Amino acid sequence: MAKSNQKWDKQAQAAKATQVAFDVSESVHNYIQLQSVKDQLKPSDYIRKILGLDFKRKKVRPRLTVTLNEDDYDFLGKEFGIDSSDRIAIKHAVTKRLIELAENKE
Repeated sequence: MAKSNQKWDKQAQAAKATQVAFDVSESVHNYIQLQSVKDQLKPSDYIRKILGLDFKRKKVRPRLTVTLNEDDYDFLGKEFGIDSSDRIAIKHAVTKRLIELAENKE
């Protein structure tokens, strides 16, 4: 029973947490973003780390996202010579382009 109460206490504490936004220069923002990537942390966890606060050292999932609309799929279909309705093939073509871009920059 005590373990269950501890769980509820932690949930209650988490519910009381407040997200804080910091207005900083672009250079500070870029620095935090780059350092958090290098440390494989989310920016919020990197900030907690540099402030000496507890943070979860969860590995950041190496996934990139972009929102695409119908016009974007039409453009990309033409760009890659793929039917614009074949979204999986477009996804693979975009993935290949991103990998090639990164490999050519190294």
